[in-house]
Amino acid sequence: MMCIAFFPSLGWAATQNTQTIITSNTMTASNETNQAIFRGNVKMIQEELIVHSDIMIVYFTEKPSSGSSAISQPSSQQSKKEIRFIQAKGHVKITKGESRATCERAIYDKKAEKVILRGSPVAWQAGTRISGPKMTMFLKENRSVVEGGTRVTILESEENE
Repeated sequence: MMCIAFFPSLGWAATQNTQTIITSNTMTASNETNQAIFRGNVKMIQEELIVHSDIMIVYFTEKPSSGSSAISQPSSQQSKKEIRFIQAKGHVKITKGESRATCERAIYDKKAEKVILRGSPVAWQAGTRISGPKMTMFLKENRSVVEGGTRVTILESEENE
């Protein structure tokens, strides 16, 4: 059985009116814990960003009201939730354009607009391979930091003239 979930403005560096689609074998959602757990063949697509994992947990929080009275809002608007962060676990593969990364665990912090990769993270882009114990990708700034020891391999092409 395939589970499909659609989340407006969810995901890793989400912009306004961005649609995120998550597919998996199963999904369990809980209003009490404010989370949805996707298991088995999990795939998240948001524009050109694709994330695969064994398990993905989406953590929600109550969306603050926009200043108008709760009495004047329909009940469907009063209980809206927004994403706090997303955790991907097990065989995580991330691709965006020509860039890709793998790890065992990744956490996307929506407010800080960053992704933290742990569990043997490795990233590739334009002939460069980077690895280290912990990688942090700052999405808004388009930069990454590797902590705890870094190994960089650069493949240089030879030009025959």
